[in-house]
Amino acid sequence: MKRFPKPCCCLILILFFSAFTLQAQQEDRIIGVSISGLKRTRLATAERYLEKFIGLEADTLDINEVWAAVLGTGILEPLSVQIDVLPSGEKILAVSVHEKWSIFPVPVLILSSEGVSAGGAVYDANAFGMNDKLFLAGFYYSEGWLAAAGYIHESPVLGVPGWNIMANFSRAERHDRDQRREDLRRFDLDGISFRAGLNFRLLDNSGPLSAQVHASYAQKILRNREEAVNGPEEGSRILGTGGGFSFEKSSWDGFLLSREEASLQYAFHVPLEGSFFQSYRFRGVLEKSLVPGFRLVAKTGLLFQPGVPVLFESPPSAAQVAILPLSFSAQNYAGLSAGLEKYLLKFSTGTLSVQASYQLVYSRSSVLGDSFDHGVAAMFSFYLSRLAIPAIGLGAAYNVKENFLQGSFSIGMTF
Repeated sequence: MKRFPKPCCCLILILFFSAFTLQAQQEDRIIGVSISGLKRTRLATAERYLEKFIGLEADTLDINEVWAAVLGTGILEPLSVQIDVLPSGEKILAVSVHEKWSIFPVPVLILSSEGVSAGGAVYDANAFGMNDKLFLAGFYYSEGWLAAAGYIHESPVLGVPGWNIMANFSRAERHDRDQRREDLRRFDLDGISFRAGLNFRLLDNSGPLSAQVHASYAQKILRNREEAVNGPEEGSRILGTGGGFSFEKSSWDGFLLSREEASLQYAFHVPLEGSFFQSYRFRGVLEKSLVPGFRLVAKTGLLFQPGVPVLFESPPSAAQVAILPLSFSAQNYAGLSAGLEKYLLKFSTGTLSVQASYQLVYSRSSVLGDSFDHGVAAMFSFYLSRLAIPAIGLGAAYNVKENFLQGSFSIGMTF
């Protein structure tokens, strides 16, 4: 009988166990995704957010990450997540979902220190079942009115761009005010703007990194010039182009969906009359769970646009703070908000939480020059589970420097 040399026997055993181990690892990996409960949403649209789990080991899968991915779609609510084993022994990720109401009117009535605002929007958060956004909106407030429309088409797969187009018209009596809402400047104007852009997914179909480019046109038309106080002498027409990068990641702790977001944007503006100017914008959000239902919330906003005309100065939302009036405007901002948020109650329609923050903001305006403000803000937020609106918030903000208190309202949709 022929005998194998001992080294050869060892090699065969090593190869055998290596093949056995590799087969076991392959059988433990997730080979596909199964999604049930879809009605209007296209299967390919829902699968795009879960493809990143294919190939991972089933035994080490973090179910909370799957939960976060489903919630991160904005249009689906997860009901169950489990690993199903096929007769062949292969494993798939099985997710059961409930579709949120995505077509609805959004009535708005706000009574605040800024006056009365009323209006609404017709909003489709899942247009054509592709998680696209379609909206028509109209708002009236004490100093004017606004009409807007837009469509946002998400990038369907890696290498194929998404696109967006938006337009609005406004007529207003604009008041530029200081931190105590005292008038610094007043004039009447009409505003027209159009914007079109492309967005690209980077790295993979459901990855956190994306890029954007856009082109825009904006026009400001002055009215009733004889009644203006410190108003600009002429209107303006501006062409613009720019682009940027965005990062977005979410996590779920069983109570609250937390985000990690960052975006960097650049734009180049060419007035049809006058000199060009540039703008640099950064926005960041960090929501980190400390214990389930209790998290750290930090936000920052930076805006630098030297040489911007008075007509195109920006509101304090660019700094992501609530301690400045909405009628405040400036060329440059640097804002920071840091605080805590606590889950309170869970209802069938959503989750209620309360948060408190301390806020700092630097601003530079054409009237006030350099200003430094700080204060505190508190807000009750209601995160909707049945409607495809992230959240509605109602609260108050106090500017310590100016000893000024004002109400705040937010609805979690940005266009």
